[in-house]
Amino acid sequence: MNSITWPAANAHLLHAIGNGLFHSPQGGTYAQVIGEGYLQVERQPDGRYRVFWPPSLGEPGPFLQQIDGQPFWRPASVDRAMLPAETNRARAGASGGEFPGHLTADQATWRTRNAQASPDGLRHDKRGATYVEMEDGTLCLVRWQPEGHYRQASAHERNWLGADVEQIPGTGQWRIKAPQSSSQHDVPHPVQEQSAVEADQRAPAAGKRPRLAEEPVPDETGSLFGPAPDARPLAPATSAGHWRHWGRSFKPEWHDSIEIDAQHYVIVPQRVLPDTTLVFLEHPLFSPGRYDAFEQMLKNNPSLQPKWAIRKDGRWIVVEQPSFAKSLTQSVATSFKYLADHSLSAIARASFNEANHSEVINGDGLRVLFDTFYHWENRTLAVASRRELADPLMMLPVLPAQPAAHLDGQTLLLPSPFATGLERIDFDTRMFEQRWREAVQAPGSSLRTLFSEILQHNGYDVDRTSRLFSEDALLFRRSTLDVVFVLRLRPSAPDGRVQRRSDPGDELLAPTLRARLAQSRWRQLLEPDKVVYLVGGTQTVSAQQTLMFIVREG
Repeated sequence: MNSITWPAANAHLLHAIGNGLFHSPQGGTYAQVIGEGYLQVERQPDGRYRVFWPPSLGEPGPFLQQIDGQPFWRPASVDRAMLPAETNRARAGASGGEFPGHLTADQATWRTRNAQASPDGLRHDKRGATYVEMEDGTLCLVRWQPEGHYRQASAHERNWLGADVEQIPGTGQWRIKAPQSSSQHDVPHPVQEQSAVEADQRAPAAGKRPRLAEEPVPDETGSLFGPAPDARPLAPATSAGHWRHWGRSFKPEWHDSIEIDAQHYVIVPQRVLPDTTLVFLEHPLFSPGRYDAFEQMLKNNPSLQPKWAIRKDGRWIVVEQPSFAKSLTQSVATSFKYLADHSLSAIARASFNEANHSEVINGDGLRVLFDTFYHWENRTLAVASRRELADPLMMLPVLPAQPAAHLDGQTLLLPSPFATGLERIDFDTRMFEQRWREAVQAPGSSLRTLFSEILQHNGYDVDRTSRLFSEDALLFRRSTLDVVFVLRLRPSAPDGRVQRRSDPGDELLAPTLRARLAQSRWRQLLEPDKVVYLVGGTQTVSAQQTLMFIVREG
């Protein structure tokens, strides 16, 4: 199937042309199809796209339609319209009627041309999809279910499931499984997540990499603003050993893989060296690539996420617990309080892209991503894998300064709050509305005090009393990070312009200030590359929403 599917490991070679479509270096057009990866497509005279199938298959590929508001595609409704007929055939499944998972002889030969059947009659194509030979000789696409059996599936409709199938004892053929209750599986229905078994909760041995703990991290800072919005419950793990059905009896030709018990398992692209101790097993139905697809998978179908595999004493051991218990945005919301929704998304996306220095993630980047989120939730237990990922404030880009019109000094132009990239961090005042009204209306309240409280509730060590810098600058830091943050509070104009009098580091040139700092707990400010200069303020984006923003200056 490599002539249709673009390898996930080479996704960075594709050139995006918009709407989830890409051009390959060879000139082919590919669409990012949910659950399938990058499929080669052909544009039809009426403007629609359909999957390219070789002429030898004897029929054209299915039409695709773009998912509203997303850069992803799925089989078009014209193909799903066939489902009522398929439903009727499913009702007659016990008599051996045709199912949408059945393939023509040409399709079967082409898709599994290099696949050898395992002792239980299972065959796999280049994408890892599973096929079985039915008792009538036809080849049928099947999908493993968490309950421990296979069901017939459709090549065109990912959520369609037919009748249960079972191997005929003593043969390599399969048959429709006799129903054990009233027509529970008679009518195909969307795939649903099943309950998970209890994950191993044993504490890690001393010096070992922390296991993926499922207990919540206690909030040691408390909250003056009331409880923060809770995240989605922890994602259930798949049934123990479910990953064993991802293996193949042959070594994949186009994918990185590892071998466990004579079975080959595709891994998230990563160079496996003799000293490699950790990889991620890739689910046959999902190849991690870009942020949007990965985030949607964690939100909607977390059982498709990759699984840890750890090499110990020359053997690979698969960790049953899910690598990510929540979506990336939900993990950010757990670690940082009061952030606006767009900031949650921007931080999650930036972490994903920076983990591998690319918009397309690989196995090494996935490990850095996990380490980053684990550090954010467990700062006293784990160190950050990279300094620039230790805190979202470290990830902010430095805003360029522009000459101010008709004024001395310079101007910073605030980025849009709703930009896709991480250019600012916003706290949503609606999440602490009562405290925000007090800060605005109560005598003696100040924006500096409110910023101090927010930062403290997010785990920072804040110096509320020192006035070492001009503009009422606020000094704060994290105990696990060798950096001091200097936050200056400035008003912003309606057009997003913020004035500044001079370069932020000019004050550190004064001998008197340097002498004071040398005798204070902030002496770290005198060391090179240990200071991050920030600007904070407020910006009203609508009649219902005011943001408290932080940007980085330099």
